[in-house]
Amino acid sequence: MKREAIEIGKLLFYTKLIDGASGNISFKEGDKILITKSGANLDSLDISDFVSIEDSSASRDKNVHAKIYAYTDFNAVVHCHGIFNVVLSLKEDEIFPLDLEGRIYFRKIPVVKEEFGSEDYADKVAEFVRDSGVAVARGHGIYSGGKNLRDAFNRACYVEHSCEILYYSKLLNELEHCKSWKEF
Repeated sequence: MKREAIEIGKLLFYTKLIDGASGNISFKEGDKILITKSGANLDSLDISDFVSIEDSSASRDKNVHAKIYAYTDFNAVVHCHGIFNVVLSLKEDEIFPLDLEGRIYFRKIPVVKEEFGSEDYADKVAEFVRDSGVAVARGHGIYSGGKNLRDAFNRACYVEHSCEILYYSKLLNELEHCKSWKEF
């Protein structure tokens, strides 16, 4: 499972869902939960970057991941910071996809407004992931659960894709109302 997590980390980087040391990955391995270390660069992970969720070097998001596992039967969680979901989360309380796949998979994408690091934040993220498979934290990115790492990664990609389409649609709507655009 660690090898698969290393590949998912690279995919998150190549799909622009993370940058630098942002984001984290966790998964169940037997009766243990492993998570990336705090500050690990997901695009260049190695085996030593995965630690027990109880480890002091575990990601600062470990409480959110633990709550998601407590609330769901998911085996993997991906957290990432794509540009379009972060931008929309600053303006929307819920994200309603316009694209067919987004509407099929999510109908709506909930936005968590609670303060990062609080117990309420962890509870709300876990509740939304339980109910929708995903949650977007205001200004902080996507949390995605799945039966495996690829499933969690795919959901995160679907969210970001839907957010990109919605963002550009809103931009085009604004431009259509702009006099200079019509003269262009």
